[in-house]
Amino acid sequence: MGVSVYDDIVIGFIPSTPATPYTESSPTLTANDSLIEFAMGLGYPVGYAQEQEGRIIQDIVPVHKTEYRQISTSSKAELALHTETAFHPYKPDYVLLLCVRSDPAAETTYANLDDILPKLDKDTIRVLMNPWFLTGIDESFRTRGEPDMEIPLSVLKESDTGWELTYDATVMSGVNNAARQALIALDEAINSSVQAIALKSAQLLVIDNRTTVHGRRPFSPRYDGRDRWLKRALVVKSLPPEHEYRNGVITTKFPR
Repeated sequence: MGVSVYDDIVIGFIPSTPATPYTESSPTLTANDSLIEFAMGLGYPVGYAQEQEGRIIQDIVPVHKTEYRQISTSSKAELALHTETAFHPYKPDYVLLLCVRSDPAAETTYANLDDILPKLDKDTIRVLMNPWFLTGIDESFRTRGEPDMEIPLSVLKESDTGWELTYDATVMSGVNNAARQALIALDEAINSSVQAIALKSAQLLVIDNRTTVHGRRPFSPRYDGRDRWLKRALVVKSLPPEHEYRNGVITTKFPR
């Protein structure tokens, strides 16, 4: 799938862009309903207990004082290419981004495995399939002082449905020299495969989180109620065990 763009999504009345992501849902009920309906056609829309208080629909807006951090509320820093929630045992299969207010400078970047894989030699691919890599827990999951952790994983995996990629440019490292060299080759392959799109109002971007990494180019927010505003939904194709899932929210406390 890679990425797909859908135009003319019904979003209804859009109020001023909020100063923080923690908004009441009522002013944008139409946009929320459109996003949830689309998400349910792909699988199960979910939230994560540690991120935005488990919200199923997350507001992505620039926040003052987080401009240069590697989180979705940043703006003036390049948001590095990554797999969404790369560290998590139940990471989403799809990331949906519905634009309700656009900014042409805030391009969403992405790179697809179909373009990346042919640029890697067989030895590099073999190394990337081994669990010789470490990644950290997203900052957005540690807003209450939770400690970071090093999560071991493989970067490439081949399944019945094809190749899958798990990657995070800013926090991933190799545990040995072969892994470190493979990451350098992968970084080069990804960076030479980057494409970008500046979403317009009422456009929906669907990202296959199993095969496509994404990020965002820097932009300059004004904090005047007219800044870029996205609605994000995360979708899994199958639900985690019942004891780690409740009322639409994945409650796993620590990656395993």
